[in-house]
Amino acid sequence: MVKLGYNSNGFTSHRLSDGLRMLADCGYQAVAITPDVCHLDPRDTSTNELEATAKLCRDLGLEVIIETGARYVLDPLRKHRPNLLEPDESRMIRLRFLQQMLEWCEIFNAKTLSLWSGALPPGQSSSQAEHYFLEAIHSLSSSAGENIKIAIEPEPGHWLANTGDWQKIKPQLPSNVGLCLDIGHLLVNDKHSPAEAIEIFKDDIIALQLDDMRRGEHTHCAPGEGDVDWPSLVAACEKHLSPDITACFELSRDSHRFHQLVKSCSELYKGLC
Repeated sequence: MVKLGYNSNGFTSHRLSDGLRMLADCGYQAVAITPDVCHLDPRDTSTNELEATAKLCRDLGLEVIIETGARYVLDPLRKHRPNLLEPDESRMIRLRFLQQMLEWCEIFNAKTLSLWSGALPPGQSSSQAEHYFLEAIHSLSSSAGENIKIAIEPEPGHWLANTGDWQKIKPQLPSNVGLCLDIGHLLVNDKHSPAEAIEIFKDDIIALQLDDMRRGEHTHCAPGEGDVDWPSLVAACEKHLSPDITACFELSRDSHRFHQLVKSCSELYKGLC
């Protein structure tokens, strides 16, 4: 079975330490930590705090992935900005943040750093965006070395929006860069079903995000509240993916009921295996 996990952006109504303990109590094996203004704010979290959280994860048997998709962590007025595609030097703010997150990977012994391209900013061309994005990814790849993999997540509305965009950019990527596949996104703007995508991209996937979505609508939902075929998805995961792959529920809109979903999500997936 894949290593089942949960994204910390789905329990922002709880203290991080409490949420981590609840994951372990429910049998999860991984956590995707999203540093944000509410949990491990990158601007003011001390090394001691990081090391204490890393130790807690180790003690609880939770493998860590570092996610970098917090909405307003770099700019309180602009969602997901600045990004790596900016036409001005503000793109370096995002790159420095991602370099910082690679340093956090070392502290957490995290094997994966997950990121997305961001949307094409006003005044930017697609060709120049591609140049800046690849320049940044190659820089991050060199810093990551052999121990950390970089997972790129196609995101609806972003420059890299779906698996077709992934296939176009893949030949230009370093060997330690792979795919972070969000299952729900496939129902929004992709031609493949979740089960099909798992089989087609099984050799590219280094991280998986689990969520339900209604077809054509980019809203993360709890399992059973959208149109994902969960039995076929779980069967595909167990058939095609390595047990070393982490599959983390990403339910950022449902923090208020994390205490319920943390158990039901685990039971759903394990019950379908």
